[in-house]
Amino acid sequence: MRNDLNFITLFEEMLLSEKLSSMNTRRAYKKDIELFIEFIHDRFKISILDVSTIHISKWLVFLKKNNLSRSSHSRKMSSVKVFYKFLVSDSYIKSNPAEDINSNRKQLILPKVLSEEEVLELLKAIYPLKNPHDYRLLALVELIYSSGLRVQELVSLQLKNINFNNLSLFIKGKGEKERIVPVGNNAIKAVNEYLNYRSFFIKNDKTSIWLFPSSSNNGHLTARRFSQLLKALSVKAGLNFSTISPHILRHSFATHMLSGGVDLRILQEMLGHSDISTVQIYTHVVDDAKKRALKVHPLQNNIL
Repeated sequence: MRNDLNFITLFEEMLLSEKLSSMNTRRAYKKDIELFIEFIHDRFKISILDVSTIHISKWLVFLKKNNLSRSSHSRKMSSVKVFYKFLVSDSYIKSNPAEDINSNRKQLILPKVLSEEEVLELLKAIYPLKNPHDYRLLALVELIYSSGLRVQELVSLQLKNINFNNLSLFIKGKGEKERIVPVGNNAIKAVNEYLNYRSFFIKNDKTSIWLFPSSSNNGHLTARRFSQLLKALSVKAGLNFSTISPHILRHSFATHMLSGGVDLRILQEMLGHSDISTVQIYTHVVDDAKKRALKVHPLQNNIL
């Protein structure tokens, strides 16, 4: 159950990238979820991935007994609801145990995406390639945008997971589910060029199984560090850094693929989602883009 705490870092990343939450909001939500996890572990001895609606109800009862203000109670309830919506959307769990708790009017929250032009500007900002860090960053950005990997899947790629001959990646995703993900020529080229500098990131003459080795505790680049690198890159590219993150690049990949005509089922398999309804949200993004495009039609605003 110790691994439950790892979800907090990923949750923070989502709050910043998708909801553009302020630092104070992220700090408050993080504290709320830490307390919630502590309660679940102490009271029920289970993982947060095994929580049911009953467990969350018990949590709310516990909060009421602590005489919290109405605003604090509402925020803690909101934190848990947002947290479990995140766990479902990223396929850590299949159903949302918090969905029916004090449900308010539901509003579709569309994932934020970059335009194809913005992705291109982001890639251009990495050039000229001057050092090993530049080559690594190019490989990272090309890979995640070319394949739509989750950030943890990206940073924990092993060398053996790449098939350079048929341009594909072998991914072991959530729930140990395995999938083969195609990857584009540009990404493979960037990885090949980066491999010439990969040894720079391996210290003390050690060996490493990771594609992106580092001195972190787990031996590879962390999701948080990659997020930091993306923020800095977005500033260099002249883009709004608050809208750039690994999550956003994954969403952008999905939206651009769907706009290009890829079958929804194929996209589902590539993203590693077990439920196609999770992927269908991207159709709303594409539909909204089409509606905006229609507004420039010369007869759109004319009444006959």
